[in-house]
Amino acid sequence: MTSDTSAPIVRCDMSISIDGFTTGLEAQKPPYRDDRFHRVTRWVFADDDTSRLMTAERVEHTGAYVMGRRMYDSAGDYWNVESPYKTDVFVVTHRPRETVKLDDGTVFHFVTEGGVPAAIRAAGAACPDGKRVHLSGGAKAVQQALAADLVDELHLHVTPVLIGQGTRLFDGLPDRLVELEPLRVIDAAGVTHLSFRLPRSQRG
Repeated sequence: MTSDTSAPIVRCDMSISIDGFTTGLEAQKPPYRDDRFHRVTRWVFADDDTSRLMTAERVEHTGAYVMGRRMYDSAGDYWNVESPYKTDVFVVTHRPRETVKLDDGTVFHFVTEGGVPAAIRAAGAACPDGKRVHLSGGAKAVQQALAADLVDELHLHVTPVLIGQGTRLFDGLPDRLVELEPLRVIDAAGVTHLSFRLPRSQRG
């Protein structure tokens, strides 16, 4: 595909175990989360400077979000009340649903055609100038975006734990070599934050 240098930057943040999993086996069925998922994402709720920095960056720079339907469903009724987004969120799904608007400013749009690429395009169109699209997950949505050369920045939050079996972040990618440009490494309590850029110049 030909890259569009005028399109908003697409950033993806994913929490993973040392062996590359986002969740354990139990999270492959409703409610799509388990104790291993909560273990690798525990850092998000830590009351420390690094966690606050990561959250502030996301909020400040993001104009719209993209996520898979399982990620949306995993929150259950909670996201009928409030969310951490407070802007447009495009949910990739095969199950049509009316737009959901929350009082906090979050608007969930359900994208039923075109998959992750279509959702990212819609999110890009909804972004104010200078803002980014944030691909929130889950793993399958990230895999589709990487395969389609749609991710500009990949931020991995690596927890020192082995999950063993479950959902791997990098399964199902094309058979090709992609060079990532390291941006930064931040060591924090119980997690290492690794940031990379995927240069658009590599895309066909």
